[in-house]
Amino acid sequence: INYALRAHKRDPFIEFIKGMLMTPFVLHVRPILPKDDPTEKELNGDDKSQVDENVARYCDILSSIEELIDEHIRKQAKGVPDQSRLKRLVPSVSTFHTSLPLRESFLLANSKHSIAARRFVPPSFNDIRRILNTAQIIAVAPKLKLITFDGDMTLYDDGKDFEQDSASVELLVQLLKYDLTVCVVTAAGYPGDAERYEKRLSGLLKGFQTAQLPKKFCERFFLLGYLNHSIIFKKLMMYHHRKDDSLKS
Repeated sequence: INYALRAHKRDPFIEFIKGMLMTPFVLHVRPILPKDDPTEKELNGDDKSQVDENVARYCDILSSIEELIDEHIRKQAKGVPDQSRLKRLVPSVSTFHTSLPLRESFLLANSKHSIAARRFVPPSFNDIRRILNTAQIIAVAPKLKLITFDGDMTLYDDGKDFEQDSASVELLVQLLKYDLTVCVVTAAGYPGDAERYEKRLSGLLKGFQTAQLPKKFCERFFLLGYLNHSIIFKKLMMYHHRKDDSLKS
């Protein structure tokens, strides 16, 4: 995908970070020379030490961007966000509600995607978006109470039903067990046919049953769509009441 041709894929703040991270990639990544080249050992040196040095360089840059964000947040609190250094560097930047631990997030991403070890592919739009998303999750996790998900193309394929064998089922169950409120938000609308929602989420509801999820956890699961979906939750609660009664008898 050529993101340069997609306006919704071009974000000035991401482009700013991308530009900053080009320095380690352009100036410090060493080319791979032929084995018989006499300069190979001199230029390439020890690959592991070079990668470690590049990790440190990326971390230094992201730590500096963290400081810019923190300063911007302080200016926000004083009512003068336009006076922040970040606002001058990225005029379109808006409000930050939390600090962003970008360095920590980068180390997590690097451990999986080897960003600092790359020789031919610089940090991409998606790399930086992933780093920002992870940093935001780390920042809000200690105080998180509500988490929402889109339905189609996020939890399940577009227009398809939530499959019971989907890995998302166990993940959503775990979130509920962590005392989080989970909400599936969908633009899909079935006026006068609320049971269609129940069918589309049947795999997830069966997953709740299989996990024998207690009523108190189920009561923290919500579906927000085009119309009132209380029928889904009533049926789910009825199942658990029947389950509890059968266990008591």
